[in-house]
Amino acid sequence: MPPFLFDISKLTSLTVNQWHNVYLSIMTPNSTPLLLCIVIFSGGHSELLFNPDDNVQLLDFATFESALSEPTSGKLVQFFNAFCEDSQQFVPAFRNVSRKLYKWRRLLKVHVLDCGKDENDKICGNYSIRKTPTLRYFPPSYKRVPEDLGIEITNRNPKEIESKLALILQKLNYFKMFKPQDNVTHIFQNDEHVEYVVFVYQMCLNHFLPHLETGNSMEEKYASQGDCDEDNPIVSVIGRNTLLDLLPYKEVVVRIFDNHDVYNKFGISPVPNLLVVVNKARKLLFLTPEMDNSKAYVAAIKQFLIFVDRKPQQALPKTADANISEVLRYQIFEQHEQHPTRIYRADLERAINQILNVELSRAAHFVGTKLVVLRNFVRLIYNSSPLKAEAQDKLAGLYYSLRAKKQLSGVGFKDLLLKSVKDYVFDGKQFIGCIASRPLLRGFNCSLWMLFHYLSVESEKLKPRSVLLVFLGYVRFFMNCKECDMKLAEFKKLRPIGNVRNNDEQILWLWEAHNYVNKLLAGDATEDPKFPKIQFPSELHCPNCRNNHSEWRTDEVLKYLKAMYTLKNLSWFGMSASKSYSDIKRHASTTYATSTL
Repeated sequence: MPPFLFDISKLTSLTVNQWHNVYLSIMTPNSTPLLLCIVIFSGGHSELLFNPDDNVQLLDFATFESALSEPTSGKLVQFFNAFCEDSQQFVPAFRNVSRKLYKWRRLLKVHVLDCGKDENDKICGNYSIRKTPTLRYFPPSYKRVPEDLGIEITNRNPKEIESKLALILQKLNYFKMFKPQDNVTHIFQNDEHVEYVVFVYQMCLNHFLPHLETGNSMEEKYASQGDCDEDNPIVSVIGRNTLLDLLPYKEVVVRIFDNHDVYNKFGISPVPNLLVVVNKARKLLFLTPEMDNSKAYVAAIKQFLIFVDRKPQQALPKTADANISEVLRYQIFEQHEQHPTRIYRADLERAINQILNVELSRAAHFVGTKLVVLRNFVRLIYNSSPLKAEAQDKLAGLYYSLRAKKQLSGVGFKDLLLKSVKDYVFDGKQFIGCIASRPLLRGFNCSLWMLFHYLSVESEKLKPRSVLLVFLGYVRFFMNCKECDMKLAEFKKLRPIGNVRNNDEQILWLWEAHNYVNKLLAGDATEDPKFPKIQFPSELHCPNCRNNHSEWRTDEVLKYLKAMYTLKNLSWFGMSASKSYSDIKRHASTTYATSTL
């Protein structure tokens, strides 16, 4: 949890004067986000995309396998990515499904796993998750094997999802036919809560043609006619639906039978539409529904349960719809708290996207050194950026188009960009490492530094100063900040760029320049109070980077920067990738490692 959050539940019973004292205590320079958090999180679970009060349990890499191996119930798991638009659009429908499935919780648990989090990547790869959202059903006591990665449910309609699950669940032992040799005593012994067993008679279609109730979908109709065999002689879904609808009553168990000898076991003759209720004392009660369908069966049994004062499980509380933007913001701050030195692909993508489509596109013309900077920037990002292979190919095409130009108008560049990079969608939609506590802070400027630090580390095979020349040329010609250019010009006088002889010195030059600018801007209006402009890295995150006199040890700083801004340290958190996560990451780790000019 971010450091500015606290347990809001302690504030729910404060008096007006106590609230006033709390208000005064938090009116600091950081008060805006803190007050915002009080508003956001006072609802209980509003920081979560999926609310436990909606019958959903969030799993992660540490709890996933054990949850699936639990022996008493099946599991419905949604693999999602909180930053994926398709996943976000499915949230209301899945919430509807999970709340409806609460009545089946004796047989089915509902879980979610966020494939957008780095720590869950191995699980999503092992289970071949190629897109989000993906719905899978797993049986009780599930153990992963390559040929069985769960049953995928492709329909997104809540009614069809429920219908598909009913078809799957009816194969559980809980639905197994009660046979003449079975003993009703065992049912009571196996579950201490059970007080009544309701027996429902039904037969295969071939044997009892009039007794047929269709389900919610055509698939159920066909399955009903095709699944009648010795092991699973259920054709009518009356018994199944009656069983499912009565699951909220822990005192009741429904058993289905298809053999007349069971009637003889209870000393009665077969009677159409007759429900036999047996209590713990083995006394019989007979119920006759008004019609031959599960709705009437359930109504008759519920009427009896009201008479004996038995109530269903407590209903779920009402919950508010998730505010997705607030949820994502909370998760980003939480990510910062857990991984303060991680670098995010989303920030680098947003920087590249804005440079290409906003900053460069503002230029009226490109000629001379300005055109050279443009070409070299495009060449640099198609060789060393973390973009997908599709983007690399498109940027390579843009670069070769630019090479043929001796001068170019702003409109001409936009046309080339449109032709080369059209239809490419950047997956980074939000700033992650560069998020701000309030508007107009950090964001693009932060991501620009991140991008060039990354490029300086990942471009060791390029000529010395290649990244610095592009960086300084970009700030001079295309960045709408004369003060930035002036500050870097001052630093160049202190550290002439001509003295940079290799890539290690290039990395350190850019680091020193960043710290130089940070020192000048510390405490001014551009500083985010939640992310102060420090001399980086801090002693906390790199205790070896300073000696006993608090002087920089550049050898240790260099090792730190190389470990931080390397491709291996880039986080996928915040990316809205719709392709297989494992495929994208595997491609990235092989393609960029072999890139050369």
